[in-house]
Amino acid sequence: MREETIFSPQISRLRAWTLLADLNRYEAWHPHYCFGAGVVELGNKIDMTWTLMGKRASLEAIIVANEKPDTIRWKAATFLLFSIEEGYEIFEDETGLHVRHSFECKGILGLLARPLAGGLRRQMKIQDARFMAATKRTVRSVAPANRHKRRALNVTKGKERRDG
Repeated sequence: MREETIFSPQISRLRAWTLLADLNRYEAWHPHYCFGAGVVELGNKIDMTWTLMGKRASLEAIIVANEKPDTIRWKAATFLLFSIEEGYEIFEDETGLHVRHSFECKGILGLLARPLAGGLRRQMKIQDARFMAATKRTVRSVAPANRHKRRALNVTKGKERRDG
């Protein structure tokens, strides 16, 4: 079973990548994940807590893709009968920046979970909306550059000297 959503944050590609690749900060916007400390590099293992239906499960996530500033993916819950892989892919087209969020459950239990796809898609949309809200908070928290203000003052000062 594989589900995908696509959303379009109004931020730069690098900022989107920075937020998505910082697994330690997922807890601030992702309603189900809490990642432990670790370096996000291909093949590294990072402890992860997954809250599902009010229950917490401790898992080990393995980074399976880490291509800056395009893709971050991890695989978790690898057991004999199933595995879960989730990630984000950032891409741009003429309409702007987009993020593809995918969740895949492989194996026998993945086939049995197909009836739950609608609920999974709704949860993914909630996660995407919370990410979008987090990006808005991040953009608002950055102080605007005062380059134009300084430049306007310099131009004004120059005119005053010439006029006088």
